[in-house]
Amino acid sequence: MAKKDFYQVLGVPRDADDQQIRKAFRKIRQYKDSHPGDQAAEAGFREATVAFDTLMDLDKRQQYDRSLRKGQVDPKPAKDPGRWGKWRSILLPHLGAIVLFLVVGFVYFSPVLQGKVLNQSDMTYYLGMTREARDFYDQTAQHPLWSNSMFSGMPTYITFTGPTSDMVSYLGRVVTLFLPSPVNMLFIAMLGFYILASSLGFRYWIRLFGAMAFGLSSFNIILISAGHVTELMTLSYLPAVIAGILLTYRKQYLGGGLLTLVAAALMIYSSHLQIIFYGLIVIFAIAISEFIRAWRAKTLRLFLKASAVLVVAGILAILPSSGNLMITKEYAKYSTRGSQSSITLQNRYNQQEKKGGLDIGYAFQWSMGPLESLSILVPDIYGGPPTESFLGSSKLNDALIAAGQTPDKAASLTSQIGSNFYYWGPQPFTTPVYFGVVICLLFVLSFFLVRTWDRWWLLAISALGFMLSWGNHFAILNDFLFYHLPYFNKFRSPSMALVLPQLGFVVLACWSVHQLTTGPLDRERVWKAIRNSILLTGVVILILWSGMLLDFSGPRDPQLVQMLGGDSPVVGRIMNAIRGDRAALLHADGLRALILVLISGALLWAFLKEKIRLKWFAPLFCVLMLIDLVGVDKRYVNNDQFMEQDDLDHIFQPSQADQAILQDKDPYYRVLNLAFNDPVVDPFNDAVTSYFHKSIGGYSPAKLWRYQDLIDFQIQPAIQRIVSVFQGKGPKDSTMLEVFHTSPVLNMLNTKYFILNPQAPPVPNREACGNAWFVRSIHEVPDANQEILSLTDFNPLDSAIVDQSEMKGLEGFIPGKDPASSVRLTQYGLNELQYSSSNSREGLAVFSDIYYPAGWMALIDGKPSPILRVNYALRALRIPAGKHQIIFRFHPRTYFTGETISLVSSLLILLLLAIGLVWLAIREFPSAPTRAA
Repeated sequence: MAKKDFYQVLGVPRDADDQQIRKAFRKIRQYKDSHPGDQAAEAGFREATVAFDTLMDLDKRQQYDRSLRKGQVDPKPAKDPGRWGKWRSILLPHLGAIVLFLVVGFVYFSPVLQGKVLNQSDMTYYLGMTREARDFYDQTAQHPLWSNSMFSGMPTYITFTGPTSDMVSYLGRVVTLFLPSPVNMLFIAMLGFYILASSLGFRYWIRLFGAMAFGLSSFNIILISAGHVTELMTLSYLPAVIAGILLTYRKQYLGGGLLTLVAAALMIYSSHLQIIFYGLIVIFAIAISEFIRAWRAKTLRLFLKASAVLVVAGILAILPSSGNLMITKEYAKYSTRGSQSSITLQNRYNQQEKKGGLDIGYAFQWSMGPLESLSILVPDIYGGPPTESFLGSSKLNDALIAAGQTPDKAASLTSQIGSNFYYWGPQPFTTPVYFGVVICLLFVLSFFLVRTWDRWWLLAISALGFMLSWGNHFAILNDFLFYHLPYFNKFRSPSMALVLPQLGFVVLACWSVHQLTTGPLDRERVWKAIRNSILLTGVVILILWSGMLLDFSGPRDPQLVQMLGGDSPVVGRIMNAIRGDRAALLHADGLRALILVLISGALLWAFLKEKIRLKWFAPLFCVLMLIDLVGVDKRYVNNDQFMEQDDLDHIFQPSQADQAILQDKDPYYRVLNLAFNDPVVDPFNDAVTSYFHKSIGGYSPAKLWRYQDLIDFQIQPAIQRIVSVFQGKGPKDSTMLEVFHTSPVLNMLNTKYFILNPQAPPVPNREACGNAWFVRSIHEVPDANQEILSLTDFNPLDSAIVDQSEMKGLEGFIPGKDPASSVRLTQYGLNELQYSSSNSREGLAVFSDIYYPAGWMALIDGKPSPILRVNYALRALRIPAGKHQIIFRFHPRTYFTGETISLVSSLLILLLLAIGLVWLAIREFPSAPTRAA
């Protein structure tokens, strides 16, 4: 019997990857389809089908390769498995991957199986921020678009509006299998990378290896710990978007375009704009790479065709989220992310901020140091949150006991100081980002082994990601981009750019293993590459482990010294102990990294020298990678952070002060929480108060910039005066409440209660102006500087301060106010407020509501009336004499237009998805072999 060579049948080399094999098989099938009745074509296709089935199965291919080396004939042709058998062989591997990802997710987050929930700080903030909006929707079934629970009032359509009209959201639930949080986040991160790895033609086990490595990267686990849901979900869909783009450029226009469309729509719906921005950088890098490839191969026509498909897919993907994007763009003009404040006092705003964007110092606050980037290899190079076991035997604990603290007090102080000050890097605080020793070693190996064209864009985005993460530590690049690259100045936390090398490292690591385990190898060359990779990685770890490049002193250490009581011998010994603990953290992780490098090298050597077979090497290498990553991940999310739902709900248990305030049946007043006794609360990073009350403060990364100006120039100084009075020496009697007379801005915002101690009754403010009032005079000022300064000393019940540029409609007007005049709130709602007014003269009514021109309208007796801006940030109306009914209604046209576009376009995408899947099934099914070609 003549020998056959399946590689020759398909016309591919012995080291061909899955993608090459699929491409060759398609050509043979297309030739058969274009020559009906050709017996030779039919026979060649049958041969190719058997060859394809064998070479696409890892075990069959290994057996076949061994038979070739021994000079044996080919295995017997495989029997036709039938239609169900063909589909089963296509689907079962993918279903197996899904099951594995489910197992990994539920094992890692095993308390979920007991009904427990993860305590995530940002999710707690979210519940506090949106409590009023969620209650409003539950009670009225109306979509809340405005909220008064934060910063005296701001749009809520950027946080919560109830059910969306974007049907892509329901597709997202299906894709995540309706899994509980946070299992769903880890699952979709692994699934997204699995799709990318499949599109690149990696062997099945390598796809699983890469998916788990990407999903369990510590950056993802840290995001889960903090509750940064939108950030992680957006990142998780990015690999699938890349997969669709690559498939489209490989001439799979329908499948690639459809995958790009769906994955991009889900990614954009997840709505983390900074991650989307980084995703666009990746797409741009791929497009450049594919253009150069096409130009060199003289296939620009195919490149343009694929690019056109992707452009259409991209436009369609954006449309379902157009409502959110349009309203976000509109809101940005009035927020601190796109502020255009005209205040120039104290030189607070630089030229770039006036153009719209964040202050560069604020934007680059979380800039990673260049050496700190090596936390991807040695996580605690700059320290980090310590484990309980480390704290118990730490030098700091010993130093505190030696300083006279009791063991219990020393343990408590050690935990508090260690959690806040063991990290000593340049960022205000952070948690190290760790890719894994195994992944980093394989990434280094890719420099010696991987020759695929795609390595160029992968290396480019990885290098760029590091440089962007350095922020102000690499100013020559980042300052330029901040001032010149569109939208770059809207984002903060440069360290977030590490998502780019996270993706690049794992893909190239997978490619290294793929090259190592596919086809014939020049074993001497490969061993030299492995040896050099081990040496390079090991030397870097040894240098870091030695500490020769570090002094273990951080920029916040002087702050800690002051907290400990200032310079003294005792404090000096405590600081030396802290530096010793930081060094110990580095040494422990450095030793751990060296051991993992040696074990990885031993496994690679054993496989290359055929000491162990692939069926043992693959699972052992996967287990080593899991031990590596999970061992670090558990520092950030472990079972101790889960709690019963009832316990989590207790976070929002009202204090004694809250309970007293809630007795007030007035539907609309504001509260300022200054609970400096137990402990100091930052009212402008506090969502708990917003859970119970309409707060002067709140929590939001993008406040209205006018309100931020109020905070900076008026509210913060007023708070400092109040705190100094109530913390000062002497009796605390009612005369001290006179301090509220010197807080006109807080009074005009209707601040009815102050919480000074959560376990004591609140302090009522009898100077609060109420919801609305008539004024006797208008004080015109020339500009914003004078307007904000004039708020320091004026009586808001008597006069309104108006910028000269806002005097339209008030020229020559002298407001009237009779002794019995009033403006009374008659109905409270989030989207609508109703008032009744009475005044014998035409007057100017000032409302304690925040001015926001993008959507608010006013009706007086059903007729539209222009809303005026007074007192820098409040609304006012010119009201005729007599009795009138006044309605303020929030109806932003941008929101409703976007919702209509979202509904229609998302239904279109779902329809295209259904048609595309049916078309692909019909096209592939009749002649599909046992694996998808």
